[in-house]
Amino acid sequence: MKIIVVEDEPKSREGILNILARNTEYEVAAVCGNGKEGLEAVKKYRPDLVISDIKMPVMGGLEMLEKILEEGINVQAILLTGYSEFEYARRALKLQVVEYVLKPLEVEGFLEVLQRAEGNIKKNKVEKVSAEQLLWTYFTGTDMDRQQTDPILRETLQVDDRTQISLFLIYPCSLANETGSELQKHTTELLDSLCMENYYVMSLPRQQGFLVMLTDTERNKNLFKIFKTRIYHSLCQITECHCSYGILYGFAGLNERLAELKDMMQYAFSLPEETILSRELVDSVTYKELEYPDYLEQSIYREIRSGRYEKVRMIGEQFAKTVIDSEGRPACIREYVLRFAAGILRVAGETRGSLEAGEDTSYIMENIARSTSKREVRYQFEKIMNAVASSRETLDITENGMILNVIDFIRSNYQRDITLSEAAEGCCVTPEYLSRIFCRETGVNFTSFLQNFRVSTAKRLLLSGNYKVYEVAEMVGFHDQKYFVKVFKKLCGVTPSEYKRENAK
Repeated sequence: MKIIVVEDEPKSREGILNILARNTEYEVAAVCGNGKEGLEAVKKYRPDLVISDIKMPVMGGLEMLEKILEEGINVQAILLTGYSEFEYARRALKLQVVEYVLKPLEVEGFLEVLQRAEGNIKKNKVEKVSAEQLLWTYFTGTDMDRQQTDPILRETLQVDDRTQISLFLIYPCSLANETGSELQKHTTELLDSLCMENYYVMSLPRQQGFLVMLTDTERNKNLFKIFKTRIYHSLCQITECHCSYGILYGFAGLNERLAELKDMMQYAFSLPEETILSRELVDSVTYKELEYPDYLEQSIYREIRSGRYEKVRMIGEQFAKTVIDSEGRPACIREYVLRFAAGILRVAGETRGSLEAGEDTSYIMENIARSTSKREVRYQFEKIMNAVASSRETLDITENGMILNVIDFIRSNYQRDITLSEAAEGCCVTPEYLSRIFCRETGVNFTSFLQNFRVSTAKRLLLSGNYKVYEVAEMVGFHDQKYFVKVFKKLCGVTPSEYKRENAK
């Protein structure tokens, strides 16, 4: 707590400072001899608390506090006085003074007043924080943070141990931050349009989606149905997303329940689209043993080598029905699809000699590896099948014309500063829409794709041996060499210089 002491009597001033130094760890920002000096010090240091005498030359304590309030500065104050008249106390209360203390000071009593002042200051600071910010502290803070936040959160949200709280965790399958923000904003608008009360919408850390919390929900027996049909359905029209649901009473176990909602998300892979996951539902999910279809793998190899692409497509569809549409475990399905895809790409490359399977392939394979739904796995698998069963010489990460144009735009302009907004303008769409579609098609957002492309180009330039690191940085669109090194190391695990040295051997 930062304090300014305003006292004209030297002995009293020294006594206050001694008490503070010996008994507290508070910071004394300034010591002043009258209200005028005190006013200037408050403007300069913006303290939490002012300890001031009432009667002083030049400007008294009450006049100083009045002027502080006129300046719009919110500060608590303790007034010291030898005068106990009611008028002083009444004026002090109007000025939001914590308390006034009679001279001479009694140490224990004065320390109690300071502690009450500190408590009020902390409470006022927290009360200025929104409910969403309080919840963020509760979810991400330490045990001590939760202990301090709990009573304020209960008071702010008007929740006790009997209050039913409904929780909906929304997880956008897209990695684009813009998509998550759009879903969150749309959710708030829908809740408002439905005249929902006592709701809170907040982002979760590390791109773990966002939480919708509704308190005192026991009275609304149709809440789950309303949320599913009017809110979640509308969100799914914007982009694919998953939702889990649970209830609790009061805040006891709130963090544990949130962890449970996150854990439920893995089951979305095996359930129909637009299913809201609940504890009862995920407990009913069962998986069957799934064997890898070697016979399909060998069959499709023969057809690729023979150039019978219609049969290649038929076998690919049979594999999708056997593996992707099965009741196998999600991790097993993804593993088998990656194994099958890698095999047919290898055989196609060996047979035709012209099918490039480089960076574009890695994006598709990465999308399969981290997919959260069967629909996404099938979508990415079909990209590979379309390339293998055609005469194309390259494997594009998307067949979406707009996204292909954006990728061409990046390839042609990566040397200069380019933005998502500029790319969106060229496609005649909004940045938010382009961000959502780009991420869906490529598996990464625009910025990540651009950085990956620049670093990939930088690798080739570094290995040519013709350029220094700072020259390469400029050539691929990084005008800050330190930032280039930081991004390069993040993506490659080594600095540009280390990469150049290790690969020159």
